[in-house]
Amino acid sequence: MLACKYHTPTGHHAGWLSFSGLLMAMLFTLSCQVAGDEDYLTYWCATNTFEIEFARQIVIEWNQDTTHLPVRFQPVPSGQSSEEVILAAIVGKTTPDIYSNVWPGVIEQYREAGAVISLSRFADLDSMLTSRLPPSLMEGFRSPDRRFYQVPWKGNPLMLFYNAGLLEEAGIKQIPKTYEDFFLLAPKIVVDLNGDQHPDRWMMDPNILAEWWQRFFDFYTFSIAATGGKTLISNGRAQLDRAETYEVMSFFRDNYMAGYFPRSIFQEDIFLKGQLAFHVSGPWMVSYINKYKSPEFRYGITKLPVPRHVQGPVHTYGDPKSIVIFSTTRHPREAWEFIKFMTSRANDRRLLAVTSQLPLRKDMISDPLFRDFFSNNPQLRFFAEQIPYVAGTDHTIYLQEIFDIISQEFDAACIHQAKPVEEAVADMQIRVATLLEREALDEKTKGR
Repeated sequence: MLACKYHTPTGHHAGWLSFSGLLMAMLFTLSCQVAGDEDYLTYWCATNTFEIEFARQIVIEWNQDTTHLPVRFQPVPSGQSSEEVILAAIVGKTTPDIYSNVWPGVIEQYREAGAVISLSRFADLDSMLTSRLPPSLMEGFRSPDRRFYQVPWKGNPLMLFYNAGLLEEAGIKQIPKTYEDFFLLAPKIVVDLNGDQHPDRWMMDPNILAEWWQRFFDFYTFSIAATGGKTLISNGRAQLDRAETYEVMSFFRDNYMAGYFPRSIFQEDIFLKGQLAFHVSGPWMVSYINKYKSPEFRYGITKLPVPRHVQGPVHTYGDPKSIVIFSTTRHPREAWEFIKFMTSRANDRRLLAVTSQLPLRKDMISDPLFRDFFSNNPQLRFFAEQIPYVAGTDHTIYLQEIFDIISQEFDAACIHQAKPVEEAVADMQIRVATLLEREALDEKTKGR
């Protein structure tokens, strides 16, 4: 059964759908369908103006070749979230042929509902993926049945932004690379400037809200970094009860206890106001900062701090988005040909130029086709260099429930110190394992 869950394009908001909301979205989606029997492909893109422009350009170019089945595109219709509209379209069997803003965390729900086709039916899928994707990313997008139901398209690696001026003012010359470095710097940053006995500056600002999706920007990203790119599940089993989980949880707990992280929600951007040394965000933050920063504000981008024992490249959460072909299509082969065109080397370069979003493509830094873009956009080069060292999410229909559990235990142990880290991690492991056992039993029952 397809659960009513959703996730926004950048992962910043999520929740449960009400029946009335689902019905309204379904009716709206039905009304947006293009009538007629003419053969063409329908393509839905994201709603931001940059991706709409990218879609417009590639569709014009595609349709200029009259040997192609023509494509008609539109932004995904408006709703509480794009996933709500897609869910409604799945229920009403009014999905487009192609959709390019899929959060991989919902793929298993779509697969279970029979809503997307297996791309493994196409003989050139493997060659297409291996020519484009860094080898380290391939398996992360393969479903448990060993097939691919998505084409990994773009990513938003989460990295650490820092206030260069504030660090210099505090006499800090080295960016922290380990948790120990981070704590050594904190007393120089977190100070009471106005004498009211409360800090006026902080080290970092994890969100204190307990919504499940917030944990992608703190616990999960730091866990990916601490484990060298490992996710939370391996061979269907929960892997939360490990040394790195204790280290990550203790890192956040100790920072909250020391007052280095604020227990507040601010209505203004305290990073741009100069009250924050570090902030975790993705490449979208670059254009935002450049647009709204004061002339004297200087910043940099670096990798996340990790436990001292971590060796090799620092990994992070990649916040990827994928492309799917819905099972309602009458033209799977033609849809596949359009996706290959859309993800070509030339159109990946176009994606960068038009949207400043990063394709999941290997060797961009060394590829001459991309050289001028990164020369003109050096801040985005940091994110491009990180692409081979990102991780996505695990394949399970219970992903939101798992992150609900993580968020509850994170809130109790780290933010409010209502229970020891050891107890929180143990409870996390048991509760997640129970969910995965239920999923395995359901799969076994279906197999009968």
